[in-house]
Amino acid sequence: MITFSIGLLEKQDIELQGSEPSSMLELDDDPVFTAEDEVVYDLLVRKVSAGALITGHASTRLSGACGRCLEVAQVELETGDLELFVELGDEEIVDITEDIRAELLINLPANLLCSEDCAGLCPVCGVNLNNTTCSCAENAPADDEAANDGEPSPWDALDKLKLNK
Repeated sequence: MITFSIGLLEKQDIELQGSEPSSMLELDDDPVFTAEDEVVYDLLVRKVSAGALITGHASTRLSGACGRCLEVAQVELETGDLELFVELGDEEIVDITEDIRAELLINLPANLLCSEDCAGLCPVCGVNLNNTTCSCAENAPADDEAANDGEPSPWDALDKLKLNK
């Protein structure tokens, strides 16, 4: 748990440095991502008006299947320049673990890639185009009619439209 004492915060700024187990991210049942490392954080807590301002950063490493080729890929998950405001109540200890978790998870990539130039899988034969080549593209039908077994494509009518500007 990432916590700080309000009594100590009344007297001075608080530096929070350390790590938490990857289980804090609650990704155990996630079908896409697996937490690889602990969550490492370096935070500074300052008293401001009726609350606390937390600045700093947190990070961890995740792995999962590449969205294009399905090979194992890793990503560094970071909060960037974190700035959180927490209202202070009557409690003596404030737990900000859930706030840090949320800041990390909001930065999850929409599509995990092994590399930006990943070629993916061939849509016909399924080989990984990063490791080998295939002749499927050379043997692909040349036009839409061939792709639809000789039937006209429903999109052909759009090609015949005359649009005025």
